[in-house]
Formats: sequence, structure tokens, C-alpha cells
Amino acid sequence: MAKTILKKTHQEAIVKIAGTGVTEVISLTTDLLPATQVLGATGSQTVTITGVTWTGNTDGIITIRRGGIGIMGATGIVMTLQANAAGQLDFSGQAMIPDTSGSTSSSDIEVAITGAQAECWLKLRKVRGYTTTVEPEQFGSHDNPTVAGS
Repeated sequence: MAKTILKKTHQEAIVKIAGTGVTEVISLTTDLLPATQVLGATGSQTVTITGVTWTGNTDGIITIRRGGIGIMGATGIVMTLQANAAGQLDFSGQAMIPDTSGSTSSSDIEVAITGAQAECWLKLRKVRGYTTTVEPEQFGSHDNPTVAGS
């Protein structure tokens, strides 16, 4: 198992990356798009990281990058996590604001696990660039779910 989308709603997504020697890309335009949403203008998808939880074996390293930089490039690093020092970071706004590193210009999120088995769960907030096609609170039973703003 490498990438698993655990939750995908209009405003939030939870993605798990697990394995040894894996590199996964969380695509803002495909992985985070539920059937009840369409993409806004190309390049306008903005997603922030609001939480991360990780664990794993000794010597497991999880590297998270953004900004369209290749996974082997040093630029674009958002965070580096040591797997055997399991932890959790909450960026939901109480103690720390969401991580917006590389969140503009539709930068996908790249996660690499090296060294040993590790697991990482990312909590993501969709800020901009997604349009909901189901609007029953506005149109009631006359809503056309195939058209945004019907």
C-alpha cells in the first residue's frame, strides 16, 4: 500500500501514505476531487496542510515537498519527519496556522518515505478552486447536480 484517500469532502481530505522506499504525489486536480465537485479555473486549486500524523520504524524518514519541484530536489521541502519519533502536528488554527508552503499555483503534494517502513496521514483543507455541483440549500429539488450553479 502506498497512497490511500481516506476521506474526500467538499472542504477537506485525509490522505495516508505508507510503505518503504515509496514516492507518491497527491494530485490536487484528481485525488482531492469528489464526484460532487468540478475544478475551477486551471491553476487555481489552493490546498493547505492543516495536520499531519506520522509513525514508523527506526530510520524511516518522511519528506513532504511542494512547488512542482522533483522529489529528489532539495527545494520545496515543507517538512521532514523522523518516523520512529511518532508525532502529530495540528495546523488548524488553534496554536498554529495552516501550512501554506507551495499552496498557490496548484502545486501537488509530494511525499517520499525512505530508509524504513513508515506511515503518514495528511489532513488537507481545500481553500479555493473547487466548485460544488450539488446546491440543494439554494435550489432545493430543482438542483441539477451535473451543472455548477444550476
